[in-house]
Amino acid sequence: MENFPGEKILISVVTPVYRGEAFVQSAYDCLCRQTYQNWEWVVVDDGSDDGTYEKLEALAMNDPRIRCFQQKNSGSAKQPRDHAVYESQGAFVLPLDIDDLLSDDYLELMLTRQQQTDADIVYPQMLVVDLDSGQTTTTLPVAGFDTTKVYRSRDLVRETAPEWHIGCNGGLYRRSAWINMSWPEKKEPIWMNSDEVDERLYLIHANTAAFSSARYYYQNHEQSITTRITPKVFHTQKTCLQLLDIIEKEFGRNSEEYRRMMRRAFCDWRWKTALFVIHHDELAHADAEIHTNLSTCFRRLDVSVLTLGERLQFLNLVSFPLVLALICLKYKPMLLVEKMIQRLCPKAYANRYIRQRTEQEIIEAIAPCYQEATALPDCQPYVISMFCGNAPSGGLIDRLRGAVSTYQACLQIGRTFKLHFTHPFVLSDYLEPNTYDWTLPSEALSFAPSQSERLIASSVLDTPAERQQHQQQMVQMLNSSRQHQVHAYTNAAFCYDHDFGHSFQSLFKPSARLQTSIDRCKAAIAGDYITVSARFCNCLDDFNEEVYCEPLSAQERSQLLDSCMAQLTIIKEKHPRQRLVICSDSTTFIREAQRHFDIVTTPGTISHIGNDDVHNYEYYEKTFLDFYIIAGASEVYLLKGPHMMKSGFPYAAALVGQKTLHIIDF
Repeated sequence: MENFPGEKILISVVTPVYRGEAFVQSAYDCLCRQTYQNWEWVVVDDGSDDGTYEKLEALAMNDPRIRCFQQKNSGSAKQPRDHAVYESQGAFVLPLDIDDLLSDDYLELMLTRQQQTDADIVYPQMLVVDLDSGQTTTTLPVAGFDTTKVYRSRDLVRETAPEWHIGCNGGLYRRSAWINMSWPEKKEPIWMNSDEVDERLYLIHANTAAFSSARYYYQNHEQSITTRITPKVFHTQKTCLQLLDIIEKEFGRNSEEYRRMMRRAFCDWRWKTALFVIHHDELAHADAEIHTNLSTCFRRLDVSVLTLGERLQFLNLVSFPLVLALICLKYKPMLLVEKMIQRLCPKAYANRYIRQRTEQEIIEAIAPCYQEATALPDCQPYVISMFCGNAPSGGLIDRLRGAVSTYQACLQIGRTFKLHFTHPFVLSDYLEPNTYDWTLPSEALSFAPSQSERLIASSVLDTPAERQQHQQQMVQMLNSSRQHQVHAYTNAAFCYDHDFGHSFQSLFKPSARLQTSIDRCKAAIAGDYITVSARFCNCLDDFNEEVYCEPLSAQERSQLLDSCMAQLTIIKEKHPRQRLVICSDSTTFIREAQRHFDIVTTPGTISHIGNDDVHNYEYYEKTFLDFYIIAGASEVYLLKGPHMMKSGFPYAAALVGQKTLHIIDF
């Protein structure tokens, strides 16, 4: 590369990564093999809970070209990628996904082409490779696409509407243009495949774009989000509508580009609707969210751009429920019965379908533990509340109420209760036995089928009838299997009807380490205080819990925050002399409350043990601090606004503190 004209130009290779430990070394090795070596690698770890960041740090210690950063998980690749661009120092940025690879001459060819054409963006040849077979399944740009031309960027938008005929991964961009487009962070929610939207915006705001012969290897594998059927797959509906808005704005509703994009929106909606029907059992927990996505897209479809055959096939698209019924008849007729029950009798639907699916999921998850397990020589017939990571168990309060309910059933019929809580942390690090010893040595736990019975009781509705049903179910089974260990996989809530606070305090007290932190928090509060809890899940786009809700729009978020501040003002006026302690899963809400009030929050990381899989003490301590601070408050409030969740966390804490939870529903 002697006398290469761009030799002094620094290229910033930017990489977002989440749980990418297995790919870190291969990505770094492919950069080290580059024929052009004036590069830096800027990597942002999006809250990985494996060894990704440690591996990056180890590489960075021996190579100053590597700079790595950490941030809280954002749930998308876009935010950490933009963060990496912000931290970069080169004149050009080049995105590289952690699980993809570059040809050895990639940087040289890309920069040479940029120097030849002075293009704002240079795109590579992208090869989609199946990681298991090693076979190339797709090559972009598509055949017939003229890669020798230097394009007006707007013309590429026209040529890629609606199908993305070029490979945007690994493009070479002027850093200044990217920063102007993507930083500060966008305030609108980011959906799956949002890079297609961003790429059109980059092209609209650039002048020229060119193509290089450099080869970018996009590797499909089992961990890729695009190869799994999850609720995120249906986020592409919103991406499709965003693209439709862009094309309408740039080319007009009467343009051929708009008609092609509308046709794509229709085909995407039709395919996703069929996908939802076919895989409904796997997606039932996100039924409402997906249904909303599909119906929102349906309302945007313009029938006038469809062929007569398409109109007839879907009854001119006049009724979403009717079209959905037709698709159900084609792919899964019994789903129609289920949907009718769901609409006409929600309680029967929850008991008949949701409970069965949840409990079947638990049964399938725990089955491997009991296959060919060795019997113990001396197996004690304990009743054991099980939270060891072999089955979905919910959040902290879901687990603790299940344990307390099991304990109360054991007291009722005279059986010995034990608690096996080891995942994602060992409970005894935070809560120790108080007056009742529930500890269980691991060697006393038997998974042998001849020595153990499994009790599955999943709470769905949390009604008085369901609580009574669970209590009767549990007592009956514990009575009928006195010679066996009973492993209780349950979040049953009947303990709330039988002095939960007293039973909880019989079982648990804070560990010495946790008690020290509780005392420190109370000293910082310095006096009487009230607590206000607020569970937003992902409404404010800052807590990745997509099962419950999707992020609201910027306007809806602003309105919700304003309403919350108004309620806090009312609460504070009732308690002018007491400190206000905020307990919430939203950093956005907490920051907004700090702007308006003198508030206190407990230190540490906001987490949810039903979602997270981190294994260190500090990560989860805040959850327990919040619980005991709420229990010690003089008054306990819960805000419940539109889209917010009616959390059981402050309710349980209030019961432990012998308080009444005041729910502010607005």
